[in-house]
Amino acid sequence: MRKKTLLAVLLAMVLVLSGCSTIIVKDQAVEDATPILTLGDEVITRKQVMNTRDNVLLNQYYMYASYGIDPAQLGFDINNPDTIAAAQEYAVTALKNDMALRAKAKELGLDALTEEDNAKLQEELDKRTADDRAQVKAEFFADTELEGEALEEAITAKMDEIGRTKDYYTELISAEIMDTKVRDYICKDVAVTDEEIQADFDSKVTADQEKYAENAGSYASAANGTTTLYWAPAGVRRVKQILIKFKDEDNKAISDAQAKVTAANGKITAAQSVLDDEAAAEDAKAAAQADLDAANTELEAAQAELDAAKKAAFANIDTDADAVTEALANGEDWAKLAEEKNEDPGMKAGAVNAERGYAVAAGMTGFDAAFVDAAMALEKVGDVSGKVAGNSNGYYIIKYESDVPEGAVALDSVKDSIHDALLSSAQDQVYDTTVAEWVEAAGIKENLGGLN
Repeated sequence: MRKKTLLAVLLAMVLVLSGCSTIIVKDQAVEDATPILTLGDEVITRKQVMNTRDNVLLNQYYMYASYGIDPAQLGFDINNPDTIAAAQEYAVTALKNDMALRAKAKELGLDALTEEDNAKLQEELDKRTADDRAQVKAEFFADTELEGEALEEAITAKMDEIGRTKDYYTELISAEIMDTKVRDYICKDVAVTDEEIQADFDSKVTADQEKYAENAGSYASAANGTTTLYWAPAGVRRVKQILIKFKDEDNKAISDAQAKVTAANGKITAAQSVLDDEAAAEDAKAAAQADLDAANTELEAAQAELDAAKKAAFANIDTDADAVTEALANGEDWAKLAEEKNEDPGMKAGAVNAERGYAVAAGMTGFDAAFVDAAMALEKVGDVSGKVAGNSNGYYIIKYESDVPEGAVALDSVKDSIHDALLSSAQDQVYDTTVAEWVEAAGIKENLGGLN
C-alpha cells in the first residue's frame, strides 16, 4: 500500500469502526455521555473510550500499512471482536493512567505551561499542521483545479472534517509536554553506575564470544550491519571495493540463460526422482529416462549459453576495469577513483560500510565467493587486487583496508551506548511502577458495564 493513500484509508476505517457496536440505543447522545471513569470532577465518557479504542486500532493498522504490509496477512482484522476488545481494554488502561497523571501533575504544579513550553507548543503546532496539510493536499487534492486561497480553504475544511483542528493539536501537544515533565520528575533520581555498565558489557562480550568463537563468517556477516558487536574472532578483515558492473543488456542475457539452466536442472531432478523410485512402473521409468536425456541436452545448451553470455559481459567491461587497475598501479588515489568509477551502492558515501569497508572472513556466505576468496587472498593491509571476475556482478577491484582485532572491543567505545540503554530501561521500570502506584492511589471509579 502506498503511504500517501493512508489518510483516505484511515478515514474509511473510521466509518467502519463507527458501525462496530451492536448496541441499539434510542438516544445516542445519552449513551455516548455515559460515565466510564471518574476521578473527582473529571469524567471519561463512553464516547471518549470508544474514540481512544478506535485510535488504537487505527494506529496499529497504520503501523502495518505504512510499511506496505497487509495487516490481514499478520492476522490483524480491525473488525474482529477479540481485536476490538483488546484495543478497548488497552484504551481503558491508558485513559486511567492519563487521569492519574493529570491529577498528580496538577498536585505537583507540573500542569501549567511555562513560557518555554508555550514556545515549544507553538513550534510543534506549526510543524504538525504544515505536515498534515501537505499530506491532505497530496491525498485529496492531487488532481484539483483549485488554487491559491480557494485551495487553502478547501484543505482547511478537509482538515476540520478529519479532526485535525488547532484545538486537536494544542490538546495533544500540551499533553505530550506535560507527560515529559512528569516523566522527568519521576525519573530525576534514576542513575546507572559504572559497575552496572561493566556487568552489562561483560555479559555482552561473553554472549558474542560464545556465538562467534567458531564462526568467523557469521561474525563478518553480522558486522556488515548496524548491530553493535562486542567480541570478534580471529581471521576477520575489512575491505573496500570498486565494482565495475555488467551492462544492463548483458545482465539480462545472463539472467535469461541462468533461468534456462535452472529450468533444466529442475527437469533433471524430477526425472531422476522417478528413476530412483523403486515402485515406479517400467513405462514411467522409460519416460523419465527419455526426459532425463532431453533435460541433460537442454542443460548442456543452457550452460553453454550462460558461459557465452558471461564471457561477452566481461568483455564489454574489460576496458573500464583495466583503466581502473592501471590508474591504481600508477599511484592514483583510491578514494578519488572509487568516487568516480565505483558502481557498488554499498560503497557510496552514507552507506553503512562506505568508510570502514566490508567485513569478510574465509568461508562466509552472503557475498559472492569470488569476492570473499580474492579479499582473503590479499597479504597485507593496503594491498589491492587486480580485477576479479565475479560470479554474477562484474569485476571486483578490492583493497585490504584493515584487520578486525580479535577479542573484546574497548569498553570506552561502547560505554555511552550501554549507559543510555541501561538508563532508559531503568527509567521505564521506575516510571511504569510509579504510574501504577499513582493509579492505584487515585481511587478512580469505574463503570465498565457502561461499555457493553
